[in-house]
Amino acid sequence: MLTTVKENINSYHTINTDYDRLWKNLIEELFQEFIQFFTPDLYSEIDFAKEADN
Repeated sequence: MLTTVKENINSYHTINTDYDRLWKNLIEELFQEFIQFFTPDLYSEIDFAKEADN
């Protein structure tokens, strides 16, 4: 006996996976620590109390 299964290919197009959202959130939440770790020379030059212009 042969059983066939039809694959629903329409479901592939509806998935919008945001793979880098976690990393972006981590960098945003830990921005000062991120800068201090990756660019320690630049860290002392940044005024983190000043708000960025949006």
